[in-house]
Amino acid sequence: MFGALTAVLVKCDDFEAMKAFYRDGLKLATVKEGENWIVLDTGAGGELVLGGDTGGATTAIAFTGADLESAREELREAGPSEVERHSDMHRFFVKDPDGNTVLIID
Repeated sequence: MFGALTAVLVKCDDFEAMKAFYRDGLKLATVKEGENWIVLDTGAGGELVLGGDTGGATTAIAFTGADLESAREELREAGPSEVERHSDMHRFFVKDPDGNTVLIID
């Protein structure tokens, strides 16, 4: 219903420094890149996303391959956001009990 944990998203105060550390220092390969965001391959079937939209959070985690309708119903009490289209996917956000952002993506 929720899919697999496939990405960790990190908001960056210094995007260029973060990109240099992870891409150049840790040698993570670039999957996609935009003006203020980059998606890096972790080498284990997951992605590290630096910058971009983290739903207002400092850090967020993403589950992909979800059945959005069933997942939203299951998380109804947590107050999920509306489903929105983003790039080539549909997603919604929910906060865990500590206030961390969790993205559920189709």
